[in-house]
Amino acid sequence: MQLIQFLLILVVLVAAGLAMRFLPGDRSLALKRILALGFVFIAVLAIIFPEALTAVATFFGVGRGTDLLLYVFVVMTLLFAVATIRAKARSDARVTDLARAVALMDARISEQDDSSPAGRNNE
Repeated sequence: MQLIQFLLILVVLVAAGLAMRFLPGDRSLALKRILALGFVFIAVLAIIFPEALTAVATFFGVGRGTDLLLYVFVVMTLLFAVATIRAKARSDARVTDLARAVALMDARISEQDDSSPAGRNNE
C-alpha cells in the first residue's frame, strides 16, 4: 500500500467518525451510520483498487474512474445543499414559533401586571 492510499483511507475514516459523532439525529441515526459505513467501505476499496473504479465507470459509460467520482461528488453536493436548505427552513420555522410563543407569554405577563392591584397603585 502506498503512502497516499494510507493517508486517504485515514482521512475517510476520520471524516466518517466525525460525521457520526457530530451529526446525531434521533430519527435517522441508524441510517446515517449505515450510510457512513457503506461510504467508508466503498472509499477504502476505491483507494486500494483504483482500477475497479475505472471498471465501474466504464460499465456506466463514463471514460475514467476520476470522472465518475467527479459526477458523484457533484450530485452528492447538490443533495447536501438541498438537505441543508430544508434543515435551515425547519429551524427558521421553529425559531418563528418560539418567538411568537415568547411574545404571547410577555403579553400575558404584562396584562397580569397591569390588572394586578400592585400594578394599579403604581399609576
